[in-house]
Amino acid sequence: MSTTMKDKGGSEVALGVLAATAFWLIVAILVGDPARFKDYAAPASTVFAAITAGWIAYRLGQSQIAVAKVQADIAERNWKTSNEKIVLDLFDKRLAIFEDIRGLVGEACRSGTAPDDLFFRYGRAIDRVPYFFGEDVQKYVEKIRLHLINLNLANTMMQNLIDPERPTWVKRRGDEFVAIAKFYEEAPRLFGPYMKAHQKA
Repeated sequence: MSTTMKDKGGSEVALGVLAATAFWLIVAILVGDPARFKDYAAPASTVFAAITAGWIAYRLGQSQIAVAKVQADIAERNWKTSNEKIVLDLFDKRLAIFEDIRGLVGEACRSGTAPDDLFFRYGRAIDRVPYFFGEDVQKYVEKIRLHLINLNLANTMMQNLIDPERPTWVKRRGDEFVAIAKFYEEAPRLFGPYMKAHQKA
C-alpha cells in the first residue's frame, strides 16, 4: 500500500473515532439519566461501531479503486509508448530497404543498363525483403530482378551489329527498360501499406 493510501486510511480511522466520540457526547446530553443510558449503550455502540467500520471500509475501497484506475491508465500509456517505438523502428527499417531498391532501379533507368555490380547490389538489397514485407512485395522485387537480368542480356546481344536477331534484342531491351521504369508507378502501391501509421502485418 502506498504512503498516500496509509495516510488516507489513518485519517479515515481518526474521523471515525471523532464521530463516535461526538455521538456518545450527544447521547449522554440527551439521555441525561445514567441508568437509562446504560441500557442503550451496549447495543447502540455495537451498531454505531459496525456502521463506522463499514463506512471506513467503503471509503478505503473507493480509494483503492481510484488508485487501480490510475495504475491501469499508466500501464496503457506505457504500452502505447512502447508500441509506437516498435512501429517507428519498423518503419525506419522498411523505408531504408525501399530507398535502397529505388536507388538501384534509378541507376538502371538513368543508364539503361544493369551491369554485374548493380545486379549484385540489388540482390543484396532485396535479401532483407522477406523479413519486413509480405509475399506480394517479395514477388514484385523478384520480378524486377528478372527484368534487370534480361536488360543486361539484351544490351549484350545488341552489341553484335551484324546479328540478324539484333532488331529483336533492341525491342526486347526497350520492353525490359519500360518494365523496370514502371517501378515508380507500381512500387508505391505495394510498399505503401507497410509504411503507413496503420501498418500491414
